[in-house]
Amino acid sequence: MSYKERAIKGISWNFLLLILAAPIGYLVRVLYANEIPKLDVGLFYAVLDFCCMVAIFKDLGLSAALVRFIPKFLHEKRKDLVKSAIISVGVLQSSVSLIITILIILLAPFIAEFYINNQGQFTGHLDLVIDVLIILSIGYWFQSIMDVISNSILGFQNQKYFGTINFVRISLILILSVIFIYIFGLHNALVPTYAYTLAPILMILIYGYIFIRKIFPDFFKERFLFSKKLIKDLFSYGLPVMLGSAGSLVLGYVDGICLTYFTGLNAVADYRNVAMPTVSILGYFASAVGAVLFPMSSELWEKGYKEALGYGVERICLYSFVLVLPMAILMAYFPSVIINLFFNPQYLSAVPAIRILSLGTIFMTLNRIGFTVLNGIGKPQLSTKIIYFGAIFNLIFNILLIPKLGIVGASLTTVTSYFLMWILQTWYLSKFLNYSFLIKKWVLAVLVGIFSLIPLVLITKTINNVILQLIVGGVVYFGVYIIGILGLKVVDIKEIYDTINKLRGFK
Repeated sequence: MSYKERAIKGISWNFLLLILAAPIGYLVRVLYANEIPKLDVGLFYAVLDFCCMVAIFKDLGLSAALVRFIPKFLHEKRKDLVKSAIISVGVLQSSVSLIITILIILLAPFIAEFYINNQGQFTGHLDLVIDVLIILSIGYWFQSIMDVISNSILGFQNQKYFGTINFVRISLILILSVIFIYIFGLHNALVPTYAYTLAPILMILIYGYIFIRKIFPDFFKERFLFSKKLIKDLFSYGLPVMLGSAGSLVLGYVDGICLTYFTGLNAVADYRNVAMPTVSILGYFASAVGAVLFPMSSELWEKGYKEALGYGVERICLYSFVLVLPMAILMAYFPSVIINLFFNPQYLSAVPAIRILSLGTIFMTLNRIGFTVLNGIGKPQLSTKIIYFGAIFNLIFNILLIPKLGIVGASLTTVTSYFLMWILQTWYLSKFLNYSFLIKKWVLAVLVGIFSLIPLVLITKTINNVILQLIVGGVVYFGVYIIGILGLKVVDIKEIYDTINKLRGFK
């Protein structure tokens, strides 16, 4: 099997499992919203966000170093160095994680009282908050071990097993949550806490066995070499990666951190269990595009086909915008229907956040594509700078707006940061790729998207059933939108074929 065939097969397998995992992950959120008190849901996600922020330091970038060095050592036929790298990273990461876990356990009463319970919503019940902190921090120590196993599997480029990891993880969380709720009768924050703690333990057993028996059967036969040079090489590669990824983690979790401190846990439940998971569904398209675009952009750049790459990026961004725009508008129009259908009325306070964030996912999608191209043409440092800019902006304006506006402030800040990051990466792309902004077609797409709402509004007013509103309204809206897009030639089918053929023509 050629490299290209393996790449395409790996991408297809990973994307298939990603699509299968998405509804399971959403079902977990629906389960928590309907079976656990809202305040307890907020408590869990507040602690989870805290652990994720602290986890920035547990990795040390060594996971990425494993993925980088294992193929190199395998190519050199140095399986002893492969084993040595895995053990070294495992010991270092688990040791740092253990120190962090012990610190969280020791400081749990202080964190619970002065951070998690800052708004006084669990006053008199801090023992539950402390239990969640301690148990989940232990779960994150086990997760650090699982991270070593999963990145070792990726380092061996075994997409067959690596692609299943996220799917198995979220499936285990769902199964464990169902067991704790319906068999043990638990209906509080301990349900997701136990599920998220036990899942990595079970995965260590499953994937540890797979790795030793199927992927690296000579693991115990190879000798272990303690090498200062190896550890230095791992850190030299890993630490810059950690600094780069830290911005993404801050950008992803700072909303929940600020909401916990300034507004309380009900707002965290609205934002983290309903609003963000709902709008994030639109991001799966960008993940699929990125999986294909990264190797393509890298190859075209290395071969000097900058004009073709610029042309392709122009069209891919336009087509992505045209595809995501109507879904974002529909989500912004139907948030209360979605909440009543999948969650329950106590989460209707998340409606404004969904409306704002759904439009922000347009820029999130374009950002992912832009970052993929920048990384593909060998400019990851620019992606890092832009992400840090977005993270700092997000932090500052969350502190300013959340105390006054709550989840609306968090949503506005997130969307604005996405927009500013998009402006920056578009400017950088135009410098390197002769990338032009097809403004006329973009404006036409927006106008079509807005005017397509007219028949949708008229029809949904005559339908009382929320499910029929969603189905009939969606069909009518997409029908009118597609007619408008094709009629005004915002998207030309022939142009799509020409673009694909043009990119394929460069060998």
